[in-house]
Amino acid sequence: MKFIEAFLGRALLVAALALCCARAQAAESSDLGQSAGVITVPTGLSKAQIRDAIVAAFAGRQWGVTSKTDDRVVGYLKHRSNEATVTMIFDEQRVEMYCVGWQVHKTTGAREKPEQPKGWLNNLRADLTKHLNRTTSSK
Repeated sequence: MKFIEAFLGRALLVAALALCCARAQAAESSDLGQSAGVITVPTGLSKAQIRDAIVAAFAGRQWGVTSKTDDRVVGYLKHRSNEATVTMIFDEQRVEMYCVGWQVHKTTGAREKPEQPKGWLNNLRADLTKHLNRTTSSK
């Protein structure tokens, strides 16, 4: 009897931990914001080269890089009436862009409503594509 109680107790603990991990992972992906596009990576580039191209694309548009890891780079920009955080998740085949954007009050800087800065996102996609292609051609 004690064996069954101990087994059930452990099974319940494992199930609870699995549920917590699944919720944390779901929250992490929803925190990324809306999908802002996918960029195909030219063949032959390393993850380090891809990360450097992403950082260069952000820097070229005066975005601040708030974090970078082995598989993602996060950039932030607040300018005039827009504010955005863009997360780029990458591997050797593609870069996925996600954005959390806001329209902000010009004088107070307060967030007024969610808004995707389409022009900014188009510029980042174009610049990243150029940086990736340049990296490929300079190999």
